Amino acid sequence: MLLVLISLFLFCSTIENCALASTNSLKVGPQAVLPDGSAVPLNCTQQFNFLSKEDVLKYRTSAVNAVGSLVNSPYVPTSAVFDQMVDGKPWWGMAGQYIWGEGTRSIEGPSEESRFILNPYLLVAANPWTAKIWNQEQITDEDLNNGEFPYTWTPQELRYWPSKKMAQAIYDVTAFNAKLKAMNSKLENTEQNARFGLVAYNARDFGYEFLYLSSQLSSNVDNSFRGNFPIEIKQYIHSGDSSKYPGGCNNMSPAMDEIDKLSIRQLPARAVVYLWKTRPPLVAVPADFTFILDFK
Repeated sequence: MLLVLISLFLFCSTIENCALASTNSLKVGPQAVLPDGSAVPLNCTQQFNFLSKEDVLKYRTSAVNAVGSLVNSPYVPTSAVFDQMVDGKPWWGMAGQYIWGEGTRSIEGPSEESRFILNPYLLVAANPWTAKIWNQEQITDEDLNNGEFPYTWTPQELRYWPSKKMAQAIYDVTAFNAKLKAMNSKLENTEQNARFGLVAYNARDFGYEFLYLSSQLSSNVDNSFRGNFPIEIKQYIHSGDSSKYPGGCNNMSPAMDEIDKLSIRQLPARAVVYLWKTRPPLVAVPADFTFILDFK
């Protein structure tokens, strides 16, 4: 009887996991349609505060379908990634995240997760540690209304090589640092500016459940995590209290030490990330997709 109950539990658990898993896939390898080297448009950040989950996912779906030659249709937002998003909640804002920090001002500015939600083909993105480097008393309304305010690194270019199952995102960190230097009188502390994490729930949404940062092919990028094995991507969107905004905000969770604590030793730098749909026994197993982040 006990064995029957255990088997039933495992079966139900498997069914539930299958229901939450991605049904999406990219047109890559033999299915490739988009020419190699094609630029994929990058969308600007946008405010999601108090929108319904349905509306946010409509924006997401529209961004996916805008490059229909890259995705097998129909695209359906993956339950494991997006189902815990809550209707009508505010979101951590760019100004909130990078200037004001926790509290009532945490939701100000475009929603910081829109960097990734509205750029679905940015399968793996850099999430720099450039928060709270500003002297809040020196920040003006003019700064906040400036669409070019240097909150953090953002990718300038995204290119795909579908037949090779590879893509590249380029970040101009040098230009970002120059903007900071021009606003030096408003800065307090930039010691963490060379550090970053990886955001990979876009990869998870397209069925890539595991990743590995190649130490062999990456250059001038250090990872405090020393494991030599594939990492399960656990990131998803939910409503949490990290912002300390009354009632909480939609944001990404959980923290992942394996991919949250990277740093650039010097520029230029490169991070080469392998992606797999199922856990490979070794990192030497050919990846299902390779995503490259170049920092110049």
